[in-house]
Amino acid sequence: MSEEDQNQGQQNDGAGQPELGNISNSILMAFNLGVNFNQQVQGTKSMPEVVGELGNTIFTNLSQAYGTQFQEEFLQANTEYFLQIALLGYIVPGVCAYEEEFKDKLLTLIEVRATQQAEHMKQQGGPEGGSTIITP
Repeated sequence: MSEEDQNQGQQNDGAGQPELGNISNSILMAFNLGVNFNQQVQGTKSMPEVVGELGNTIFTNLSQAYGTQFQEEFLQANTEYFLQIALLGYIVPGVCAYEEEFKDKLLTLIEVRATQQAEHMKQQGGPEGGSTIITP
């Protein structure tokens, strides 16, 4: 997830809700981060090492993009959420054959859940400025 892509996630539809496209992009970037990491390490790292490295990468990117706007606890929650998605991207290629339809369906289901969570967070009075990044 590049800083430019992260900053695009700050755009909203004027109602404080992130645009679906931005949520989709963030989810896709997290998933692809896991897929790319799988290809890089080719099974040479243990799962705790994978979790640590992916989590650190995600937290660093979120901190650089949003660090002054949100409390660290909020960034940590988002790191855990995107880490779960990145781990799916890391694990899925190792346990099943690639199928574009499966990937598309999985990402669509994640987006639906993320949209529900963003709306729930908005109703619960999320961070100041609305829900510009999503949390579980």
